[in-house]
Amino acid sequence: MPKTNVYKAAGFTLLNKLDEGGLRLYGVATTINIAKGDAIHIDGDGYATNAVTAFAAEFVGIASHAANNTAGLDAAIDVLVIPPLEKYIFIVPVEQDAVILQTDVGEIYDLESCNTIDLSDMGGAANAKGFFVDEIDASTAAVAINTNGYAIGHFVAHTA
Repeated sequence: MPKTNVYKAAGFTLLNKLDEGGLRLYGVATTINIAKGDAIHIDGDGYATNAVTAFAAEFVGIASHAANNTAGLDAAIDVLVIPPLEKYIFIVPVEQDAVILQTDVGEIYDLESCNTIDLSDMGGAANAKGFFVDEIDASTAAVAINTNGYAIGHFVAHTA
């Protein structure tokens, strides 16, 4: 896969073709502001939230657009979510630990925040997903936008 020039400071960015028929729709929890590219989990009440900072069994995918319910006034605010299927390839900023290296290819990492990964966290909840690194981008252009570079990969089941 060729390197990409899609560098955002935060968020998972889909690199391949989206099967729009496969998007899932979830109601957004009150007081939540979701940005495009945030990792989405389902809260204890059945609503979408980006408040979780580690992959858990409730992880349902990546927000395909922004959705703001911070006023908490409208329970009908929805977010479309790209499901965490292995066929979808994403690029995501590395927030924690260090600049991503070629030795990180083949590893499975957890979230650092709702829109970045943490190279120091290879753990994760049993039966949850993790981000499998297929390729890295620590080019000059990449680290100019995000100090630790970017991971390119897909979601896999984590069986810890």
